[in-house]
Amino acid sequence: MGAAILISLAPAAGVAAQPRDPHIVAVVFPPWWTAARSDAVVSAIGVVSPQDSSELVRVVYGGPHLMDELKAAGAWLIVDPAVAGCLTPGNWTS
Repeated sequence: MGAAILISLAPAAGVAAQPRDPHIVAVVFPPWWTAARSDAVVSAIGVVSPQDSSELVRVVYGGPHLMDELKAAGAWLIVDPAVAGCLTPGNWTS
């Protein structure tokens, strides 16, 4: 019964996690990736938040195909930065 409840809630959780703005997302990379590797991927696609501290999660600003490009580059999960517990800073660097 508990599993059925969790399965029924999964679509709602997925909708809530969708980025509100497809140009600003939090992206989770594989745990075996280094910060340098995830930074290289992000810098080729968009701009990474200068306030990130995690090697696995990056807040990224990019163009209209940002989510597709991140998925193609190996992102495991793409969610709204607020859902990931990240802030979206006002100053971005390239």
